[in-house]
Amino acid sequence: MHASSPSEAGDGSVSPFSGETHLRILDMSDRRPVGHEVHALTEPSLYLVRAKVLVKDGVSNGTKVAVAENKLGPMSLLRYRDLSTTSEDELLNELVGAIRDNSELHLGFYNRANNISLKVHAFQLLPGIGKSKAQKMVQSRGMAGWMEFSEVDEACEIDSVKLLAERYLIEIEDPLNNRSILDHLIRTSN
Repeated sequence: MHASSPSEAGDGSVSPFSGETHLRILDMSDRRPVGHEVHALTEPSLYLVRAKVLVKDGVSNGTKVAVAENKLGPMSLLRYRDLSTTSEDELLNELVGAIRDNSELHLGFYNRANNISLKVHAFQLLPGIGKSKAQKMVQSRGMAGWMEFSEVDEACEIDSVKLLAERYLIEIEDPLNNRSILDHLIRTSN
């Protein structure tokens, strides 16, 4: 079963990776007894996965590989705590790259963020954003929203892509987090 094929479980279910188009390679390592394995980040849903390397040409740390190229075998979910040190070191940079490459999808957070409760706004889920900064961000957004991350950065005096990537990293490290932007914004919209 490759990433884009339905599950072969025979129950008619679809693989959680059926909508994934690319893999961002975090680390490639030797696989015993032979071959290689990668730790990667899927796009657009940002799952951590591992896969056997079928064709090594064009697959290395930091590369982006199209799933349709069939250079990698079947993917399986990978927990953050099982990542290699190299993968951990590369993850934030690859999250930033994935956000920039799929900006329409991720910019939606800044344009649709609302109150989570009477006391907490979704902007406060971002690292370093408190209540007063969140209120200023809502006022800056206005009714029209933003068309590009640079507009968010200028209006709110933040690095919007990096803050979103840092939040995603927090959620990937702790998948039981009950306030998940990834699950609500990215993974349910695909």
